[in-house]
Amino acid sequence: MSDFQQTVSYTWPQGFPGAPASANPIRTSIAPEGGFVAGNNGLTIAHFAWRNDDSITLSNSGTTAPAGFLYRSQQGVMTQYLQSATMTLPAGFAASLAEGGDFWALATTASNAGQAVYANTTDGSLQTASPSNTPQGTVPTGWVVSRGGAAGELIIISGPMHPVAA
Repeated sequence: MSDFQQTVSYTWPQGFPGAPASANPIRTSIAPEGGFVAGNNGLTIAHFAWRNDDSITLSNSGTTAPAGFLYRSQQGVMTQYLQSATMTLPAGFAASLAEGGDFWALATTASNAGQAVYANTTDGSLQTASPSNTPQGTVPTGWVVSRGGAAGELIIISGPMHPVAA
C-alpha cells in the first residue's frame, strides 16, 4: 500500500464533524472532580455520549437522554503508527461534552432545518426526524437541526443554551 496522496480537494470544507459551527457560546456539561474520561470502549467524536454508572466514564451507548455531544476539542488521538486521521478518543482519556451550542455533525438520515436530533442508543450517532416521530433505536437529545443536508453530509445542529427541564 502506498503512502502517497490519494485525493485532492479543490475547495476547503465548510466544517468538520464535531467542530463548532458558529461563534455562539458553547455550554459544556459540568464534569465531576477530575473530569470525564472515555470508558472501556473509548468514544467516537461528533457522536452523543452517556455517563456510565460511576458518573465519571462516558460511553457512546445508553437508554436515556444522552449527557451531551462529544465535540472536537483536540481530543482525537492517533495511536497507530503513520495513522492519518481518527475520530476516536481512546479509553481513559479526558473528554468534554457539549450540552448546547452550534456544531457540525454527520447525520445518518437526510435532514431539514427545524427537525429534532436523535441519538442512536447503540453508538451515539445522529438521526433526524420531526419532533413527534422518534426513530426506532434512538432517544431524543433536545438538539435541533439548524442547517440540514443529505444523509452522510455535514449538517449543523444546535443545542439549548439553557438547561433543559427534566
